Amino acid sequence: MRPVDRLFQKLPQLPTIPAIVQELISSLGRDDVDLADLIAKVRQDQSLSARVLRLANSPYYGGRKTVGGIDDAVAMIGLNSLRSIVIASGVTGAIARVEGIDLARFWKHSQLTAQTARALAKLAGINPEYAYAAGLMHRIGQLLINLSFPEIGQQVAKNCRNLSVGELAALERLNLSFNHAEVSAELARQWHFPLEIQDALLHYIKPDAEGATPYAGVVHLAASLAFGIEQDLPDEVILSRVNHAIVRTLGLEEVDWLVELVKMREAAGAGSEQYS
Repeated sequence: MRPVDRLFQKLPQLPTIPAIVQELISSLGRDDVDLADLIAKVRQDQSLSARVLRLANSPYYGGRKTVGGIDDAVAMIGLNSLRSIVIASGVTGAIARVEGIDLARFWKHSQLTAQTARALAKLAGINPEYAYAAGLMHRIGQLLINLSFPEIGQQVAKNCRNLSVGELAALERLNLSFNHAEVSAELARQWHFPLEIQDALLHYIKPDAEGATPYAGVVHLAASLAFGIEQDLPDEVILSRVNHAIVRTLGLEEVDWLVELVKMREAAGAGSEQYS
């Protein structure tokens, strides 16, 4: 038995996601989705419908008239934004409460990382929807650690406030023989996420590890940038923390990072409205 299997054996209950989320996950990277069927399923879910309509009517899309129907809203925001809303709703709703963790703050960071990962993936020429999903789930393993081993999870959280994500993972491994990245990747496997997303979750802490794909590097950079944006740090401070070796590996040396950071800050403001 792998060490990480102990966690899943101790879980009170494996988190689940709705069937519509599973369908959209399997469709990531494809455009041959039955949109009429998808819209019908969204319409049946009041919470999802409200989110879709809120996004379509937000300043982010700059609409001059109110959009009142799901069909018009989907036409306004597009398939990829619809996927993001549905997947974000399913993933964030899979775990209702975790002792010792502010879930609203946790998911706010995860969603900002996801949006940033999508933007970086577009620049790097890889699938932005895979990157979004991986960014959204990159620390979900921490929640499962706290559910299965609450005392250890809370103690690690208390001791890691000023640690890097690599140091956090090392502390988890010292106490548990596995880290949150391994847990996240295993949950993604059990939820039947694509292999690219599983790999990104497993390797995002150390994206230069053998076998890691570009998605791991994208999520690593996105998490770093998201932390800086959340803390409203000056641009030069945020950029000083960027791992330039990963930037080179992804072929992003020529990117005007100041320009992109401005866009990411703007998207962060829109995102709080989009996915709240």
